[in-house]
Amino acid sequence: MIAFLKLIRIQNLLIIAFTQYAVRWCIVYPIIKLNSTYYTLQLSEINFFLLVLSTVMIAAAGYIINDYFDVRIDKVNKPERMLIDKGVKRRVAIGAHTVINVLALLIAFYVSYSISSWRLTLIHFICAGGLWFYSTTFKRQFFVGNLVIALFTALVPIIAVVYDMIPIYRAYLPIEESLSFKSVWEYTLALSFFAFLTTLLREMIKDIEDVDGDEEFGCKTMPIVLGIRTTKNIAIFIAFVTIICLVYVEMQFLKMGDTVSLIYFIVALQLPLLFLIYKIKIAQEKKQFRFAGNFSKFIMLMGILYLLVFAYPILHNYLNAI
Repeated sequence: MIAFLKLIRIQNLLIIAFTQYAVRWCIVYPIIKLNSTYYTLQLSEINFFLLVLSTVMIAAAGYIINDYFDVRIDKVNKPERMLIDKGVKRRVAIGAHTVINVLALLIAFYVSYSISSWRLTLIHFICAGGLWFYSTTFKRQFFVGNLVIALFTALVPIIAVVYDMIPIYRAYLPIEESLSFKSVWEYTLALSFFAFLTTLLREMIKDIEDVDGDEEFGCKTMPIVLGIRTTKNIAIFIAFVTIICLVYVEMQFLKMGDTVSLIYFIVALQLPLLFLIYKIKIAQEKKQFRFAGNFSKFIMLMGILYLLVFAYPILHNYLNAI
């Protein structure tokens, strides 16, 4: 059981679940209440839980199939952390992947059908299929695998908002023809873009860490094609782009007089990104790149936790008003 939980990256799945719940309760709910106390969430708690469960299950199946097809590479890159053939048998892994994916798609269909938008299931189907092809093909190609994973990570908060907002529009749009909730989409897309950039950065660092095994088995990842030094420079460039984007947001905080958010961005996001740039710059050994990759995940988590800072004053004022 412990080996299986490690195989599905239980800690990453918890972060995915937390992200979608944070988007629901720290972006969607506060903003619709800010517009009017009359508005409220329309997707039931059980259906939202099932939506999160479906997303988490597809991610879990993706982790399983990735390790399944990476057995030989992992024997070179990380033999001490291998799980397939050691803690989990191959036939169990492929069977679990199939069952989990099928159940996830059925759950997604049920939730999308319950809000009369069954075509939304295609998002989950594309993600499940994309993770399969990532494991078999994309991750061995130049940049394609990095881009696919970054895009799927960026989809996590968007999925939560799409499923929540469709029932809201159907409930209130006939009453309020000008209904838009534009800020919901703006904040969600900003979070998704941050997730995209930091995931892309982390995937490049991971490719450098795994360069020995990838090269031995004919992969064409960025550090193999362009070299480790160039890949490091590209990763550093992406980190700088992320910092510049944060500076733009901080300027908006200054205009609004939001000192708390400004301090949070500087301390929890900007300074760690500068530290990460330094660690990437000096990294030479596998363990140094592993630390940089893990630290980039920490920065992603701090970005998600900002949603609590964002939502607190809105909900506090709303509760005081009622």
